[in-house]
Formats: sequence, structure tokens, C-alpha cells
Amino acid sequence: MKDIKKKVLVTGGAGFIGSRLVRALLMSRVKVRVLDSQYGPFTEGEDPNLEFAGIGTDELRAGMVDRKTVKRAMRDVQVVYHLAINWDGHSWKHEVPVSDLFDANIRGTLNLLEAARTQRVKHFLFSSSCAVYGSGEPQHVDEETVCKPEIWKGDPGPAYGVLKLTTEKLCLMYHYQHGLPTTAFRIEFVFDENNALPSREIIDNLRGKRTIEVVEDEGYASIHVDEVVDAFMLATLNEKAYGEIFNLSNPSTFITYNDLYRFLIQKTKSKNHVRLIPSKECRGRAVESTDKIQKVLGWKPSKTQEDLKQVILQNIKSL
Repeated sequence: MKDIKKKVLVTGGAGFIGSRLVRALLMSRVKVRVLDSQYGPFTEGEDPNLEFAGIGTDELRAGMVDRKTVKRAMRDVQVVYHLAINWDGHSWKHEVPVSDLFDANIRGTLNLLEAARTQRVKHFLFSSSCAVYGSGEPQHVDEETVCKPEIWKGDPGPAYGVLKLTTEKLCLMYHYQHGLPTTAFRIEFVFDENNALPSREIIDNLRGKRTIEVVEDEGYASIHVDEVVDAFMLATLNEKAYGEIFNLSNPSTFITYNDLYRFLIQKTKSKNHVRLIPSKECRGRAVESTDKIQKVLGWKPSKTQEDLKQVILQNIKSL
């Protein structure tokens, strides 16, 4: 981070991951400009190294979608962290037409990339998603695995993965065609101390059913938000990261739904019990390999499955 001499721009800096990244950047004495429609956990003027752009704008028609706003936000910027996405609020069950969501996000990403190229930004880091892989075989995937987001049937839906893959490719196109150093992170389900459940269905099952059916060996991978922030900061202005895609997941926190439900039933003294359904096919999301980012950048996750389970337990108890 000592090589950052100008400002950095964090799109979506008021969001879940973005706000944690902004805090970490400020602690590193970096001047940060946030492009977002809201302040989120921040207040205007709370830090002399923090400023905002796009506050109060319409995400479908302004913000990163507006070229003039993006051009102003990009002034005197050395590094861009592009985390912004408009997927109709905090729910995956979007109500805005997919055509409008694609228009806003693709147009916004192109505006940012073009402005970054024009301003000769030194590094453009993009927040992609492991949803680009879709579902099905193989069980373990790396960055070279063929992406099939269109066949995904669970949350956040196939359109989300298709959008992330499209914008990811746009970033790489600007790297190879225009020489803009870009890096994309395919991020798994992100948890923190207040949110560690991938689905509300888990709570509903514990409350309302005597028998909970789960497919054998199905589960979910995850990564703590601080581990994501560490990866972004570690990659910043690192030439080894230019033009690369990295999986961001923590295999150590992978947990099967069978183990999760049995753990929660025991700890909450629930009357439910689990019935296993034999797995005839791989229906859940695969476990992503993080060998590449560990080898290339030296990134290492620190959380364990026990850390995840304890956070989940606290979340359940609070509800």
C-alpha cells in the first residue's frame, strides 16, 4: 500500500465488503473516494482522507451509469476497486427486470473501465463471484474450469452469474486490448460476525419441521469478509496479479448441510432430526481451489470451520 501516492476509488464502498475495504485502506493512510448512492456505515466528514461521490443518485440511471459522475470520481485516482453491483437491493429475489439490471451494471462497468484507461489508472481490481461456475461436475474447480452460470438453479440465480462473468470478461478485455492492469476475484459466500447463513431456509427448517431432508455430501463453501479484504490489499499494484483471475474461498470452512444441521440441533436442543438423501448427482456449488492465489500472491485464509460454526450459532441464537 506504500506505493499508492494518489487516491483510490472504491465503487460500492458503502456495501458489505466495500465498507470493510474502505476501513482497511483508511487505516493504511490511503486517501479514499467512495462511489456509491448511500453513505452506509460512514458519515460525511468523519475522516479527512475519505470523500464520496454519487450520494443520493438513482442506481439504474446515475452513479456509475452516468459518464460525467464517473469521470469526476476518477480524477486523481491511482487504483480502482470495483465492488458496486445493482441487483435490486439486499435480496437475491430481484424485482427489477433483468434487462434493466444488465444495462445498468454493464454500462457502469464500461464507464469505469474507459475512465480508468483514460486517466491511466495503475490497477483496476474487480469483485467477481464464484457464481460464474454454475453447478454440476466437477466437485472441485479452479480458475481454468469451464464456467456454466446459466445452469445454476439456486440463489442468487443464473442471471447473476452470467452478469458477473460478462463484466469479468470486460475487465480482462481492457487489460489485453488497452493495457489497463486488471485483476478479478471470484468470491464465494462471504460471512462475518453478524451474517453467516447462506439461506433463510436454514432458520425456517429449524423452526418449522420435525424432519429435515438434506442431500448427502451437499454443503457450502465460504470466506470471511476480512480474508477478502486481505486479498484485495495484497494484490494491489502487485504485477503478479495483473491480468489474472483468482478464486477467493476458504476450503477450511466448507461444511455439509448434514453436519451443520446436526450441530445446530444439538446446540439449540431442537426436536428436529436429519434424514439423508443419497446423492445421485452434484447439485450444489463446488468447492473452489485457492491454490493459485496462495502460490502467486502468498495469500492464506485464517478462519476455520469451527469459527464459521460458532458465528452461525450466535446468529441462530440472536434470532
